Amino acid sequence: MTKAQENGGVSPSCRSCGKVLEKPRVSANGRPIGRPRVNCVACSGSKRRLVPLPLAEDTYGPNRLAAEETIEALRLAGHLQPADASRIATLRAIASALDAGPGRAPLWRELRMSETALRLAGASGAEVDSYAAVMRTLDGEPS
Repeated sequence: MTKAQENGGVSPSCRSCGKVLEKPRVSANGRPIGRPRVNCVACSGSKRRLVPLPLAEDTYGPNRLAAEETIEALRLAGHLQPADASRIATLRAIASALDAGPGRAPLWRELRMSETALRLAGASGAEVDSYAAVMRTLDGEPS
């Protein structure tokens, strides 16, 4: 009897190196739990594609530079607080992602929303109303 026949027709060997794999876990009714392994741990680890992390200066395209200028202007004007750190990080991440792949339309919407949230973080009620009116005008809606 072959190993495949012993395990109910499932080959217990790695596709890459042929090393015998451990038997899959089974439930009380005899059905396998989870996805069956097709490669051993050594082979699955060696086939992973390693992507080097970009350096900060590599990701500073026009969107990230504009985001940094906006952040600095808001900081100098006194509109940013320490509690705005997550909004700042979000704006930087989205701007960097857009520089890496500008064809992703949903990211443009996210960039605009993130920048708006950061600009309005320390704004008064009148500033929020005037900003909303300007944005409605730009979208073609009557104010």
